[in-house]
Amino acid sequence: MAFAGMDVGTSGCKMLVYDLDGNVIFQSERRYQEEGTGGYRELDPDIVLKNVKEVLRETGAGCPEKIDAMAVTSLGESVVCLDENNRPLAKSMLTGDCRGIGETEEIIRLLGADRIFEITGLPPNELYGLPKYMWLNRNTDVIKKAKAILYYEDFVGYMLTGKRMVSYSSAARSMAFDIRKFQWSEELLGFAGIRREQMSEPVKPCTVIGTILPEVAEELGLNKDMKLVAGGHDQTCAALGSGLAGPSDGECGMGTCEFMFVMLPGWKTTPQMLENDFPCIPYVLPGTYLSSIEVTTCGALKNWARETIFREIDRDSTEQNRNFFAYMDERVRDIRTDILILPQFGSAGNPDLSMDARGTIAGLTIHTTLEELYRAVLESFAFQSYLAYERMRDLGTEMKCIAATGGGAASELTLQIRADVFGMEVCALANAEAGTMGCMLMAAAGTGAYSSLKEGIQRAVRIKKRYVPDKEMHRYYMDKFRRYKALYETMHAFK
Repeated sequence: MAFAGMDVGTSGCKMLVYDLDGNVIFQSERRYQEEGTGGYRELDPDIVLKNVKEVLRETGAGCPEKIDAMAVTSLGESVVCLDENNRPLAKSMLTGDCRGIGETEEIIRLLGADRIFEITGLPPNELYGLPKYMWLNRNTDVIKKAKAILYYEDFVGYMLTGKRMVSYSSAARSMAFDIRKFQWSEELLGFAGIRREQMSEPVKPCTVIGTILPEVAEELGLNKDMKLVAGGHDQTCAALGSGLAGPSDGECGMGTCEFMFVMLPGWKTTPQMLENDFPCIPYVLPGTYLSSIEVTTCGALKNWARETIFREIDRDSTEQNRNFFAYMDERVRDIRTDILILPQFGSAGNPDLSMDARGTIAGLTIHTTLEELYRAVLESFAFQSYLAYERMRDLGTEMKCIAATGGGAASELTLQIRADVFGMEVCALANAEAGTMGCMLMAAAGTGAYSSLKEGIQRAVRIKKRYVPDKEMHRYYMDKFRRYKALYETMHAFK
């Protein structure tokens, strides 16, 4: 038996096919680029769908096993508006698109941040969907013309099965989904002129959406009996694929942004959560909720530093056919530095979520080395995440270990720094693609190949290496963290 997960992201799509023990049978990937200038960040749905079909066709032709079921995980917030002939009416606004800031302020003024948070579990912010949909409705006729408004998860599902169903976790990124009733809030949708029937039906995790359409199966060379199962938002699926199953588990996705999930002791929407921009998110395991900590500039800041501060080192490492980040990790592994960096280079995550922020580099002298600056960049992500986690602990969270996923988790130094700062074990996974692994688990559980998601986790999710905190380094970092926190409290609002 074979089960697949497809990940539709901002910069590409990929599909991995697994057996029930979590071994990869086949994989295919395509890359594409976001578009836009002047603060606009967009995806072209036609280009995304073209690449998705290429991946599916390649999988159909090359996979040695028939796929019994698959699920889709995708980027959040962005929507595809389809006309009566299933053609996209506009490009999709991405999370970091500047549109929607004024609309967010308007919703808060009219409805109140407390009420929005109580309904949706999201502290109102322009990074979520509703303000962007409001902008779209006010500045175009796309919403009015749309027969269907879909996230990329249910967009792909609709193209494959002809049925419009969306997971709770994707719907929850809209800032228009009631997380207690598990249905669309008509009151909030109304702000953007959206009718409930334009949206896909929200369904619980592991719901079987349907069987692939015969003509689509033939076109793509896929198993004509393949089932599509509800997947979810990419970060939520990655949490499942990393093995997050109980209150002691945490998951940290390390990519362009860094996203850490921690399990809440139940449904919560407290003033403290609202103040610190901590959401309450329905998880895929029944009756469970997560909250998250986001650092918005991790991979992006590392790339900026490589291309500017470390440009000559990057050139030299390229000439030597060496990976720049692995090369720098080796150079800074054993050094300590007094340099402190606030990583809010253009945007900021928790505890003060903002799409308009400024970073800080402090502690420079004429003797500061490039190695010290690089080490401080890596430490800054851990300190910022720990700053938010320190406040999140007051909610009753019990995290004792962190599973690291994403491209940043390839750095052993990054994971050891994280273990030393948090004072807890950090685990690297055997399968680096946690999002598609989470989809596979849902596809297999939804069709009965696993008796439960927990059985799937126990069988398929494996740890490659554990990073144990060094007690001396933890004491050192706690002293440095006190200085980091003082710098943050002084500088985080500076523009």
